[in-house]
Amino acid sequence: MSGYGVMTRGVIPHLARQDDVSVVLLSRHLSEPPCEGVELTTLDTMVSTPPDVIIGCFETDERSREFWLDQRVGQAVAERGAGCIEMSTLSLGWARDWHGAVSAAGGISVESPVTGSRPGATSGTLSAFVYESAPDPRVRRVLDCFVSKRYDFHLPGNPTCFKLVYNAWGASLLHSVAAYVPTLQDRLGRDFDVAQEILSSDGWMALVCASKLSRVVAADFDDPDFAVRHMVKDLSYARDMVGAPHALLDLVHHSFRTAAAAFGGDADYTAVAGGASE
Repeated sequence: MSGYGVMTRGVIPHLARQDDVSVVLLSRHLSEPPCEGVELTTLDTMVSTPPDVIIGCFETDERSREFWLDQRVGQAVAERGAGCIEMSTLSLGWARDWHGAVSAAGGISVESPVTGSRPGATSGTLSAFVYESAPDPRVRRVLDCFVSKRYDFHLPGNPTCFKLVYNAWGASLLHSVAAYVPTLQDRLGRDFDVAQEILSSDGWMALVCASKLSRVVAADFDDPDFAVRHMVKDLSYARDMVGAPHALLDLVHHSFRTAAAAFGGDADYTAVAGGASE
């Protein structure tokens, strides 16, 4: 596995607990393994002991390209025809090009952006949006360790296209909290607690509000489940994919950029509604 952050920090222990899975982590920042059953490695070592499955989880296209296009990674992929899983939320253009790069190296490409944020990674209940260039039991075994629901797409790039729209749509729902929570607080006064209970347990907004509303009301944006800077990046990729002005997407992207500037890029992405508690 290459890339160590909020998501992989939750995923790795699930892999390390498997008797038939050996976990080797490539990280620029760690000086010791994050948990028992994990070995740290380097790109040079990866060439000499090539893996069956390689997982990438990166913040940006640039980091993903840097890893997958490295000649040493290509050598490791070729040695065993590795199953290559890309969990990152990428731009649509690089997601499609990535399949070609893995194929050229002799590997099996598995585009698999996931959703569930930190809670899903920690509990091993992520949902994965998957396109694979060929079925590979090695890949399925690995994904089964931390993915509880898998959705298979039929064309390369489609999981990424869906994930970008999915994230933009979810971001739009959070953006709306900033508009309507203050209205309820001002109008209801002490009865806002009743409104909060309703929003979190009843009706179409309950799934979103049950997990996010308490953070918004308390302005609890530290210790992020998903950093606001990542959402800014995802929305930028979504705007590039749409390729034309999109009134709601443009507004939401601006709001998340404003939140990142106000609260810092490492704040939880619910910071977009930061003004709701004021």
